[in-house]
Amino acid sequence: MKNTKLTICLFLVVLTGSANAQVLTVPTDYSTIQAAIDAGVDGDTVMVTPGTYSGSGNRNINLLGKAITVQSTDPANPGIVSTTVIDCQGSPSTRGFIFNSQETIDSKVMGLTIKNGNNFKGGGIYCYNDSSPTISNCVVTANSAVFGGGLAVEGANSFPLITNCQIIGNSALAGGGGVYCNGSNPTIVSSLVCGNFAPRGGAFYGHNVCTPVINNSTISGNAATVSAGGLCCYGGCDLSMENCIVWDNSAFSASDLFVAGLGAPTTVDISYCDIYNSAESVVCDSTSTINWGQGNIDADPNFIDDGILGPRNERVGADYHLNEGSPCIDAGDPCFVTEADSTDIDGQERLSGAAVDIGADEVVIINTILADVRIMPKTLNLNSRGRWMLAAIRLEGDYDIKAIDVDSITLNSQIRPVLVRAFGRWNKLFAVFKRSEVQEMLSDSEGSVLLTVGGNLEDGTPFEGRDTIKVVARKKKVGRLCNKFGKCKKLRVRKK
Repeated sequence: MKNTKLTICLFLVVLTGSANAQVLTVPTDYSTIQAAIDAGVDGDTVMVTPGTYSGSGNRNINLLGKAITVQSTDPANPGIVSTTVIDCQGSPSTRGFIFNSQETIDSKVMGLTIKNGNNFKGGGIYCYNDSSPTISNCVVTANSAVFGGGLAVEGANSFPLITNCQIIGNSALAGGGGVYCNGSNPTIVSSLVCGNFAPRGGAFYGHNVCTPVINNSTISGNAATVSAGGLCCYGGCDLSMENCIVWDNSAFSASDLFVAGLGAPTTVDISYCDIYNSAESVVCDSTSTINWGQGNIDADPNFIDDGILGPRNERVGADYHLNEGSPCIDAGDPCFVTEADSTDIDGQERLSGAAVDIGADEVVIINTILADVRIMPKTLNLNSRGRWMLAAIRLEGDYDIKAIDVDSITLNSQIRPVLVRAFGRWNKLFAVFKRSEVQEMLSDSEGSVLLTVGGNLEDGTPFEGRDTIKVVARKKKVGRLCNKFGKCKKLRVRKK
């Protein structure tokens, strides 16, 4: 009986805590992000509406150890993320966020753009003192530091989780243009670390005993003047990397990966990665080890756009999505298990094909469902004054016609129906179009014309079907020729 009462009490406490959670809106409720955090308690959400936030209270933001979420209005919407900006304006000793109060995974920053920070460590974000927040769907760009232009993590008990983030175009004066890891253990998943610069470790610089993890991410287009345009691991930085692309990074030596002891043996585990494995690209000294696991490939990932070289040999303006012919598609770990919230850099579900794709992008190839379409009338006289045209639609295969999103239906991707009715008995759908609109669309046509009816199912899967009708051209205008006595006769323009 006592246990039952205790269970009920705990349930009520949890329920009450959840019910009391608040949404604190910036700038409606609070003028700055820090002011909203100061007023918040565990479980609250600080909602930042689109806009550019700068100055005191909107930089060097500290969650103060609270289990709260600071987010844009829609972290999954790239348009919202790109317009919800924390701009440090390049001022000295500034950064977007600092975590130093033993934050846990329930301290979250989601869907913000963090730029123009300028600090000694962590120009965009700095995490230390046993802090392990969650950072997701953020763009960290144009920040600078001595160590960790985009992000710096320090401390043996710091385990931050960075997911679905773009760490792009940051720079460091010493090491880690994108990410700096000093004796800490960050996990980076489904992220882009691209176009960053530092003398060593353009994308990633890790040292002092630590165990960082990088999975399902793309590390490309980074540059270094000395070594490791991509990743630099030494002094016991035991990196584990799976399902990643490491390609087209630039440096004087070890353009993609440098592994060394320099104080403590270092081990790097690599599996199911696409990495340019040559003597110039990958360097490992005699005190350390690279464990080449299963499934690694060495092939151009075939990005949609490689961009151009910037002033420091970093890539600028690249599009790191994969073309459909990429060797990275379905080439990842065949035992990869998707979790409920496992998505790629665009928020699409992982594992859309036979196996997970290598890199941050999961290519989703959508097959169009064929439809049997019959358009009536079969002859369209452009001189007629009929009111309607009808398209009968039946999906091929076992698809139910009721699964069609009727608002998506179009004729030749131009004309929408004025009426749609489904008849389950025949598994057909009838779409009615205004004849005047069809006649206007085909005003310059004559003879056989192919028309396409298409749309989507409720789940977004496209369908398409075609039918041919005969079009009778409009009559040519009749002119009159009159003589000087006022007598006229009709003139018809003959077709050549």
